[in-house]
Amino acid sequence: MAPARGGDRTHGVRRRPCPGSVGRILAALTVVGVGVGVVPPVPASSGAVTSPPVALTLLALPTIASPNSPFSLRLGLTPDVTRASLSLGIIVYRHVVDPSEFDETLSGTTVGSVIASHTVSVSSLSPDSADPQSAVDLSVPVTAGGVSGSGSGPFTADLNCSLGSCGGVYPVRLVLTDTATNTVVSRLTTYLVYTDPSADTVRLRFALVVPLALRPTSTSPPDTAAAVTSSSLASLTGLMDSISGSRSTVPLTVDPSPATAAALANDRQERARQALASLVSLSAQAGRQTMCSSFVSVDAGALDTAGLASELAEQVHRGTQVLAAIPGMHTPDCSTENAWVTATPLDPGAIAALAGLGFTHLVVAPAAVAGPTLSTTPTRRFTLAGGGGGDGILSDPALSSRLQVSPHSDPALAADQLLAELELDFYEAQNTPDPRGVVAVSPPAGSADPAVIADLLDGLQNNPMIEPVTLATLFSDVPVGGSVLGVTQPSVRRSAGIGTVTGLPARAIKAARLQWKGFSTAVDDSGSGAAVTAALDDMLLGSESQQLTPAQRSQAVAHFGAALTAQLALLSVTSREVRLTASTGSVPISVIKNAAYPVKAVVSLTSDKIAFSPSSAQAPNTECAAPIVTGSASPSSVASQSSVSMLCTFVHGTNVVYVEMQSRVSGDFRLTVTLESPEDGLQLASGQLTVRSMSTSAVAIALSAVAGVVLLGWWGRTIWRGRRRRGAHRQRPESPA
Repeated sequence: MAPARGGDRTHGVRRRPCPGSVGRILAALTVVGVGVGVVPPVPASSGAVTSPPVALTLLALPTIASPNSPFSLRLGLTPDVTRASLSLGIIVYRHVVDPSEFDETLSGTTVGSVIASHTVSVSSLSPDSADPQSAVDLSVPVTAGGVSGSGSGPFTADLNCSLGSCGGVYPVRLVLTDTATNTVVSRLTTYLVYTDPSADTVRLRFALVVPLALRPTSTSPPDTAAAVTSSSLASLTGLMDSISGSRSTVPLTVDPSPATAAALANDRQERARQALASLVSLSAQAGRQTMCSSFVSVDAGALDTAGLASELAEQVHRGTQVLAAIPGMHTPDCSTENAWVTATPLDPGAIAALAGLGFTHLVVAPAAVAGPTLSTTPTRRFTLAGGGGGDGILSDPALSSRLQVSPHSDPALAADQLLAELELDFYEAQNTPDPRGVVAVSPPAGSADPAVIADLLDGLQNNPMIEPVTLATLFSDVPVGGSVLGVTQPSVRRSAGIGTVTGLPARAIKAARLQWKGFSTAVDDSGSGAAVTAALDDMLLGSESQQLTPAQRSQAVAHFGAALTAQLALLSVTSREVRLTASTGSVPISVIKNAAYPVKAVVSLTSDKIAFSPSSAQAPNTECAAPIVTGSASPSSVASQSSVSMLCTFVHGTNVVYVEMQSRVSGDFRLTVTLESPEDGLQLASGQLTVRSMSTSAVAIALSAVAGVVLLGWWGRTIWRGRRRRGAHRQRPESPA
């Protein structure tokens, strides 16, 4: 694996090189690539057969030199190369004094003075016992402080140091030259690390966090939180293998993704079952810490900024639920002293929310905190201001970057660089009496190089300078603040600002969560119903993953909505026509359920043209609780509204609920029937009844009777007056002529 480019440590992890250094680095990159350069031979003449370029690689971590141990290397060569025409130059430079100098060596730039140099013929080196055709062994005894080291080799490297001050990280340049053409064909930079076993020092605590998750692929559906594919399974299995076996005794912290565990548990492939068994085994290994985490990897600060802090609790709750349901999976008490690892800033609201969920230990990236840049590596804990004061420590992105997959293939060199950087951090303040600690977070499966991690763990075993620990041990051992080499490490740090744009479809997620809660109250009483709501919950939580783009998140929420709509379509109310006579009628309402799980719903009817009989007069329904009638139940109360509702549990495919009612008016009209969730008001289904009333109400009869009496009286009075006028006319005498 090629060495990572020498970068800056933010907030004291790396100091930015000066412009001249940048120029030297770019020049070195042009000549040697990124730390491992392969310089092609001189072009052959036309028609000649061109030999393949010769590569020089590191096959294993160099041994740590001491008075009792030489500096030993296993070097790989291109197979079948003519070794007699190759020479190997070994140049040892003075030890690097700070991280910036170390970064320059990563890019192939030499720093400091040469303290030892020698050239040997490759043919004189011992063939490697494991691979004699393509590997050789090199051993160099080391003299330090006038004390000669053990072992034998082509030469002895004298570190030219005073007794007691020889410990350090010494860059070693290896240059492979074709002596026939005097052409440099390959080169690499490794590190001679010297330690004095008699020194009584406090080892540097190092916590490695390894996320274990399947990563969604570009072809994965947007509602898939973890994609179980051949490539994703191979990546996850390779990563788990790199921390198992003989390396299982090295303390580290594993972060198993609940979404991945759920996906593996639901997959029927044998490889998926084997991967889940490995995940369970890793969680139970003694001396290692298993983290509680969210269902998918989320940005807690972004959730809080978007007004979705409650979703953080949903994520953690579901994550705990999933891991606890897997037989054999070791899950710690997630309510106390758990660690939250993030590369993004946390605002006070997010810190408070995490503390409320038991995440009192916070691992944050240097860019996530504000404050001045330190001149020494940050190696102490601090309190993260705001939100109740989380206990924090900085991760080291430079260390993490060395664990990434690279197009080059020299994992031992990448692991050597990472260990050398850790050992430089140790020597930076080796006489500090209080423990110091650093954290590296591995990239997820697919982005991490398992071979680099395996070599790193090999190099951490019995390392005299670095003590591998879990996050829990690191937070327990390393004090808050203090002084390192006269530089004060702050005991309180302030979180860096969070932008207002989070990329989360907050409004859609809030609406979807409310719908999910309503649906869960309707179907969660059965195992089959709870499984459906859990699957829907996983889809919604998966939409919040920080691995998705904003467009993918919106698409994932839309897919959740479509899946919920499909479940709701399994419940319906049959629309029909009913007739009411003058007497109270018992009207049947048919509910069709095509779902495989029981559904609990509130059946409601409301009308200002229907009078529902009092609760005591309603016919009992075996599927439903006692109905509740509100409003006037009297048919004579034309102006008031009446309603009836009852909580029903539908178990069968066809369910009939009877409601006692009487029409207040005659004629045809529609009556809407709704089925709602017991809580949160989600409408599960609705239908309409066409009511044809053939009855006449008492009010109408009374009014008609009164109208008839009035009409008859008017007619009688009119007839009587007419007869009286005619009688008077006949009795009047005629006038004389």
